[in-house]
Amino acid sequence: MKVLFRCFLLFISVSSFAQQTPYQSFEVDSVASPHGGIASLNTFIQANLRKPIAAQAEGIGGRIIVSAVVEPDGSTSSVKLVSRLRPDCDREALRVFKLFNAWKPAQKDGKAVRQQITAPVLVEPNAPFTYWNGTIITYLNDNNQASTNVSNVLAFKEVVPVDTNGLPNGDRIVYKLNGKTWEEHYRDRLLRRRTQRVSPLGHPVYQVGYKSAMQDGLGSIYTIDKEGNLLEKVTYKNNRPADTHLFYHANGIIAEKRDYSGTGQLVFSWYDTGQIKSVQEIMTAGPSHELISNQCIGLWDSTGRQLVKNGNGWAVFSQTVKSRKEPAKQISYTEQGAYENSVKQGKWTGQYADNSYQYEEQYSKGIFQSGKSWTANADTVHYNQLEEDPKFKGGLPGLQNFLNANLRYPVSAQRDRAQGKVFVSFVVCEDGSLCDYDIVKGLHPDLDQEALRVVEKMSGHWQPGIQRGQKSRTKYNIPISFSLL
Repeated sequence: MKVLFRCFLLFISVSSFAQQTPYQSFEVDSVASPHGGIASLNTFIQANLRKPIAAQAEGIGGRIIVSAVVEPDGSTSSVKLVSRLRPDCDREALRVFKLFNAWKPAQKDGKAVRQQITAPVLVEPNAPFTYWNGTIITYLNDNNQASTNVSNVLAFKEVVPVDTNGLPNGDRIVYKLNGKTWEEHYRDRLLRRRTQRVSPLGHPVYQVGYKSAMQDGLGSIYTIDKEGNLLEKVTYKNNRPADTHLFYHANGIIAEKRDYSGTGQLVFSWYDTGQIKSVQEIMTAGPSHELISNQCIGLWDSTGRQLVKNGNGWAVFSQTVKSRKEPAKQISYTEQGAYENSVKQGKWTGQYADNSYQYEEQYSKGIFQSGKSWTANADTVHYNQLEEDPKFKGGLPGLQNFLNANLRYPVSAQRDRAQGKVFVSFVVCEDGSLCDYDIVKGLHPDLDQEALRVVEKMSGHWQPGIQRGQKSRTKYNIPISFSLL
């Protein structure tokens, strides 16, 4: 047995050395190219590049050239530096480029072959700032406005401890200048709390952010797993997501990037290979940010084939869901239809792979007209409204009365002068019961637990949401307010 095993290892070793030498671009019939084009690759790199904090502090910018081999399966290997900028930026350029494995391989004589490529990684310059001993230091004047000129008459100094990726890892402290001495003025605590979510690998998930972000809805909150891998980053302003909202795949690639503006969001999404998935524009209006339109600009399948271009094409969406016949079984669910001028047009259909659920819908210039759905061994349901949100029995007045009757203000939170809103998410099931509770944005440990207790007590007091004419499990979230009079 030992002899056979050693021979097998020898065979593997010899085979690896017999790998084909990569071709140069001028030696192939068609060159290797990123799915979605060079623009897609550059968008991916800029979205995923985490400029090291030391380079940010110096405002460093420049171009790094990397080389790699694009393999016949569209992945990359042998990623190396050709032209350098500085060690920390060079390492980051290599990390990001290795994540992108969505290439159309080179072709020679009708076959996919290995090809050597070179590509630039652009590091954008930025305004420099003071960074010392692992902290970002910002000097402020009397109006709490940042100043880069320390010789000015300054009043405050903000010190924020960060790691090498710029994530906060200690309390934010603001010092006040008293004569020639800086004295601590106030401290913004860095909070870390476990959520009820789990990572894609089943690990515990935590939210990390400053008390001002957790409590006042102003600032960034990071979602990480137990190893510290970033899963989500959202920046709040007035308790609503603002600027850029990021979601990550388990391998560190950005899964979705939402860029907020005053009228909506520009949304980019990627597969876990780095392959571009979709580009959408979501338009909202009013103080409640009511959805006006969801426009599809571009859509690609996992192989890089573009399905929707410039808002036109036949779209096919697939995801894994629970079977309606056997809830313990995971199956494929496919939705498809046409986009014209970026909005749905004509007939759209959806079907579970085991035929346990199907639907057909009609759209005119993006506006839903009518639909019908059916499940196995059930009558066809016709509907004129796509979905209805869950409702508390008795409406908003009933919900307020329930909170007034059941909510208690913990003594410890009163002593700490903690007040504000706790945002709780939950799922309203088909029978009106609640499950899958989570604190989306906390405030104070005891206030968080009190909000959770009261929401759990609401189970059975809800009317379920309606989707495509049928009762449906619906995720919902509400703010629970605590105010000291």
